[in-house]
Amino acid sequence: MQFAPVRRLEDGALAGAELQVRGPSGTALGTASALRHAAQLMGQRADLDEYKHRHARTPLARTVADHLPLLVTIDSESPLAAEPATEGLERTIVTVDATDVLRNPHSALARVVSARASGRLVALDGVGVDVQAATLLSLIEPDIVVTAAELHSGSARTDIGATAHALSAYVERSHAVIVAEGIDDDAARLAAQTVGATYGIGRLYPAVDDPAGLLAEDVVPMPHAPVWSTPIPGDTTPYAIASEHATPRRGTKRVLVQMSKSLEKQAVAAGSAMLALGTFQHATHFTDRTAQRWRHLADTIGFAGVYGVGLTQMLDGNTQHAPLDPADDMVNEWTVVVLGPHHAALLSARDRHDNGPDLERTFDFVQTYDRTTVTQAAHAIMHRFTP
Repeated sequence: MQFAPVRRLEDGALAGAELQVRGPSGTALGTASALRHAAQLMGQRADLDEYKHRHARTPLARTVADHLPLLVTIDSESPLAAEPATEGLERTIVTVDATDVLRNPHSALARVVSARASGRLVALDGVGVDVQAATLLSLIEPDIVVTAAELHSGSARTDIGATAHALSAYVERSHAVIVAEGIDDDAARLAAQTVGATYGIGRLYPAVDDPAGLLAEDVVPMPHAPVWSTPIPGDTTPYAIASEHATPRRGTKRVLVQMSKSLEKQAVAAGSAMLALGTFQHATHFTDRTAQRWRHLADTIGFAGVYGVGLTQMLDGNTQHAPLDPADDMVNEWTVVVLGPHHAALLSARDRHDNGPDLERTFDFVQTYDRTTVTQAAHAIMHRFTP
């Protein structure tokens, strides 16, 4: 066990400590980051979390937690993440890896909901490693954002400017805390401040086995957590959510198709930080031309998902396909959601089933640009699905 100080980047003031586990000194696993990487490669993250959980119950860890915020991170896939929060003094934080979420967003979101229901704080990890990580800020709404060392070293694959804007927009709305990893020198510290981080951890602030020196320091208070997050909508549908706040209008499919295409173009123009979801009722409505548009969309933005009865769960290019249950009331709706750091929009139309010519079919529809409503609609779609 060791304690890595979390310091305010502006002046180095101590704000807390992260409880870490490392291997024997002088070995290839002698640092916490090396041990964590090995656990990741060997599929043993849950085992590593269990060790940290045990160490957090030791008298030494409890002494530290009695004097300053002690952060204990566990992976969202660990069984510990869903256990009810205990009355310990440490702050247990469930970390969500951006790459894992983009690979399987439906189950990842379910784990986030479970962790929050258990009273855990949620951190989005790896911002700066994946070009699409900023997409997830609006959807996961983490209490803590952990920026990767690559973002501060200049080796990030992402657009640093776009990421900085996305972080700024999210923190302004939510008051989340940004903690920068890899603060190994003053250059990294300044770079992390530039992209919006307030606190940092790294070799510039060495981890210690004996926390006596940390306990003697003054501690600056970290912001209260958890931060604001959008209420989970339950089993309702996007149209039902939006029509509570917007007055429905009536329209034909011919015009609604053009309105949907316009939202898709807006998502493309906004770039890699955007998420787009489409529900198409039945697979027959997701035509080859529509599929081609969404493949182009998915190549440009962070995440694109389409849903309908008869669609097979698969990845078409970068577009996630998922089926709808024929008995689900959402089958009666045709919805397009676009959501990102600076833009949120929803078009949701409910089929009147008047059985006219296809392009003249009528729908009652709602539009909204209210971020909370759009975010709830996105959750209402994605929480229905597991792999």
